[in-house]
Amino acid sequence: MSKPNFNSSVSLPDTATLEQALLTIPGVRGARVFLSDDGIGEIHVAATPRRSPKKVVRDIESFLIVRYAYRIDYRRISLVQASDNVAVERVALGRVETLQQMDGTFVEVELINGEQKYQAHYPVEGDVALAAGKATIAALNTLFTPRAPFDLGGVQFAEFGARQAVTAYVTCHESHVEHLLGTVFVRSCVAEAAARSVLAATNRLLAGWLSVQQHALVAEVATA
Repeated sequence: MSKPNFNSSVSLPDTATLEQALLTIPGVRGARVFLSDDGIGEIHVAATPRRSPKKVVRDIESFLIVRYAYRIDYRRISLVQASDNVAVERVALGRVETLQQMDGTFVEVELINGEQKYQAHYPVEGDVALAAGKATIAALNTLFTPRAPFDLGGVQFAEFGARQAVTAYVTCHESHVEHLLGTVFVRSCVAEAAARSVLAATNRLLAGWLSVQQHALVAEVATA
């Protein structure tokens, strides 16, 4: 009996879809996937200590074979474990302010991740919502210095009955470009709504990335 020809004509989904799929594996709490020219280059996983690392890695291998007919070398899978009581903070919107300064009008956005706060501002050039979106992107990118994975393609408004909604189009530049959309209703301030729409577009990726970063940090401290 001939062996299955894995990886010969596999069409893998984007990294966001792969990362979300890996979260369905028991014990996996966070995942980062980096694609390469020949498929999956690296997988970094944060896992609960309730399952052995070997079992989690084997589950990832089996999952990729069954779901995508893709065989990965286990050496491309990096795994860290930390206590289940490690809480992963989500990036939250702290404040959005429009500031009048000597050199013009700016929108300043503050994001909160746990005890850390990140601020950025962007000039208003006739579109306060776009400026708020750009400032939010700039603040998000400070979490990943020196690289800046996120870029804002634009913001658009739409009417739904008596309510107004804003949609942010965000691109993420990692191993390839991912296209993200986030939509929220406008409450009272269009600048705040634009900032929240950017977070709505990026929160799925951020949850997995920050989970891996925080679990890796705890594992490093625990073994120091």
